[in-house]
Amino acid sequence: MTTNTAGSSDVDIARALSRRLSGLGSGPGSIATGSQPYLRFTSPAAPVAPSGEPGGTRIDEPLNDFTRWDEFLAWSLNTVRSSAAFAVDPQGFVIGSSGNVPEDGFEGTGAELSYVMSQADVMNPEMGSLRSIALEFANRRLSGFRSEVPGGEGFVLAFIDAEGFNKTTQEQIARQLEHSFSVLL
Repeated sequence: MTTNTAGSSDVDIARALSRRLSGLGSGPGSIATGSQPYLRFTSPAAPVAPSGEPGGTRIDEPLNDFTRWDEFLAWSLNTVRSSAAFAVDPQGFVIGSSGNVPEDGFEGTGAELSYVMSQADVMNPEMGSLRSIALEFANRRLSGFRSEVPGGEGFVLAFIDAEGFNKTTQEQIARQLEHSFSVLL
């Protein structure tokens, strides 16, 4: 097995490794070819039909059997009606993305979001661990939440301009991640 280690201060090596892990090629805008390429959507996700619950998602909805991150993220993207979604592993690397993904991906955003969430945990330990975050910028909205998976690791799932990002959809996505996690890795 090959060892891919990089110092935490070498951003270029970390970015290249992250792009390789998420299925993107090493050059800007290039996509690695393989049997399981990531899906890229150019238009915003179709809205979910209302079901009486806020956000249009029922908690008792049956769980899907996802085997790839791109499938899971595409489903998540549609669940929260977002223009893009990405997943960040506990080390701060983006491991998958879906939707309107910028040419340079979400590596920098994912690492910074993961860092911000970990720093928020130490601001006031009595409040407990930060579960979700929503950042409003002049032109965009970034929402994300941390989902604990079997083994106690926290993965961050983030969404750009999510219309249906709420507690109900977070719980549904977290349930689905927990259900599919063992085969997603």
